[in-house]
Amino acid sequence: MSRILVTGINSPLGQAVGRKLQAEGHIVVGTVRSSKLNSQGLPANELIALDLENAVSFMNIAGEIKSIVHVAAASVGSAEHLMSITGFGTLHLVERAKTLKVKRIIHISGMDAYGKISVPTVTEFTQPTHQNAYGTAKWAAESYIADASTFIEGISIRSPAIAGRNHTRHFLARTLEKMLNQNATIVVSNPNFNFNNLVHETVLADFIFALLELRNLPELQAVTVGSLDAISFEKIIEFLATISDYKGEINWGQSTAQPFNIDFSTTMNFGFQPITLLQTLNLWTKDLRLKEIENFILN
Repeated sequence: MSRILVTGINSPLGQAVGRKLQAEGHIVVGTVRSSKLNSQGLPANELIALDLENAVSFMNIAGEIKSIVHVAAASVGSAEHLMSITGFGTLHLVERAKTLKVKRIIHISGMDAYGKISVPTVTEFTQPTHQNAYGTAKWAAESYIADASTFIEGISIRSPAIAGRNHTRHFLARTLEKMLNQNATIVVSNPNFNFNNLVHETVLADFIFALLELRNLPELQAVTVGSLDAISFEKIIEFLATISDYKGEINWGQSTAQPFNIDFSTTMNFGFQPITLLQTLNLWTKDLRLKEIENFILN
């Protein structure tokens, strides 16, 4: 039984990770921004207050900690705010981990770390080009962890959109919400593009646990994840419309952004066990307590 720190335990992914770690018999130490929050309803054995913008608050992390799963980050705000929380906050976490002799950090990054993607298939070796403050802050966080390799093992997971009950910020979640609200018109694009840029929170939590248990981490700054058996975006939108009983109009437009797929074949060598995109979608509908389409025919 090990004591493992999970930053951002009250986030949807943080909770999925906490549940997985507790199920495996570990002691979960969760961080929350406010000391007023309690552990009720959260998968944590202990809670500590941690403000990623406040370097002093990292002293609250104490005792013997075997590993850290770093989920907490900022997704909106000014460039200074994003870098302060996501970038420098990660640097402070790494410095505290060094002091406490933590063995391993698993960091949740995102596809935004690549910047503007202009290739049809993305791998962990695709060269990043920074186009916005959020992506740059994510890349900085990855770099601080990678630069600490002389005293701690660390790796980042560049996650695409995450499916789960409370994951609401990605495009598919926003589209489904519009369908459930019966918006009169929904605009989408790239109907013929085969899409696999979605991973369910339980699959990602399982992979995080696998990386914690791995004898040696891969010598990579980051790895990619996604779903098997890509489905055309048209079929995905049709699926969402069916499970939500959407009655409005779907308008297909032309996107200015280059659509891309994710190659995660390297990641599968290190414990990632992907499921198909259809399975991911079906799990998501169960999370939302919508009707599952058991025999959804893709043709």
